[in-house]
Amino acid sequence: MADKEDGLASEEPSRPGKGNQRRTARRIERQQREALRWWAQPGVLVFFLAVGLAAVGWFFVVQSSRRIPVREASLAGLHLKLNKARWVLDQMDHGENFQRPSTMMPDMPEWGSQRVTIDLAFENISQEPQLYAGEEFFLVPELGKEVAPMGAQVGRAPLEPGQRLNTTLHFDFDTTQPHGKLLVEWRRGGKSVYLPIPEPAEHYHLRPRGGEVSLPQDARLLLPIGDADRGESLFEGRFGCIACHGDLESPGSNNVGPHLAGIGTVGGTRVEGLSAVQYIYDSVRNPGLFIAPECKHGPCTEPTAMPEYASLMNLQHFADIVTYLLEQE
Repeated sequence: MADKEDGLASEEPSRPGKGNQRRTARRIERQQREALRWWAQPGVLVFFLAVGLAAVGWFFVVQSSRRIPVREASLAGLHLKLNKARWVLDQMDHGENFQRPSTMMPDMPEWGSQRVTIDLAFENISQEPQLYAGEEFFLVPELGKEVAPMGAQVGRAPLEPGQRLNTTLHFDFDTTQPHGKLLVEWRRGGKSVYLPIPEPAEHYHLRPRGGEVSLPQDARLLLPIGDADRGESLFEGRFGCIACHGDLESPGSNNVGPHLAGIGTVGGTRVEGLSAVQYIYDSVRNPGLFIAPECKHGPCTEPTAMPEYASLMNLQHFADIVTYLLEQE
């Protein structure tokens, strides 16, 4: 009996000791949490990280939106409309053994450069005289340096209220270097707007040498700026392309011809060395030139059933339909 009592007595001091240890550990843990600054709490850090990432994303969205191209704009009393933009093939680029010096073709771009020409219409929409100034325009690449206009028509012209002016600007640009997307920037009154221009045509001097080469009709050289919405209307309405090729947003809706969803990407892989722009343009202009691999019920066959549209379409029609189809990625 005494032994049991001694055992119980020996256990009693240990119980409160363990409780004290647990309480001490909890107190230390609580003190450590309280010692953290409010901004160092895990939840707060996650919140601020999310806000920071959102701010960075919004910054890039805003920066990108500032470069969205438009065909009409008004700045500091002048209203501008872009009528046409086109590339003039470098007359030195013939893919021949003999490189003509620029002295043989006065006023043309130097070897390796191409010229883009833009036709502009201005109107003074203010109640005060305004000044048109060609030096307010720049060809702006994503990569590389901006280019000022050149030629005799760069100059200036006063415009009275309501007066209009049509003019042309030229830019010579080395398209053999990486440049990304090209736009024309109009800077006036501390603000800027961007005008679209087509992709430059192929540089023929990059082809293998060995005598005269056959220069195809480069779509990027021939076509004006296209409008995808107009192209969709032509595709579904005026030219009835949808009857054979189907609704591009509904796979399997084609009847006779191939379904063209994704042609903006696939078109650049059909013929080696041929861009999607050229493939689509040539296919519309000359339907039998290329035979697509897949039609409604298997491989497409020759001769093609597609009508000949070249005599029914002008260059703007071609540009609009090509632009619409290029968006089908």
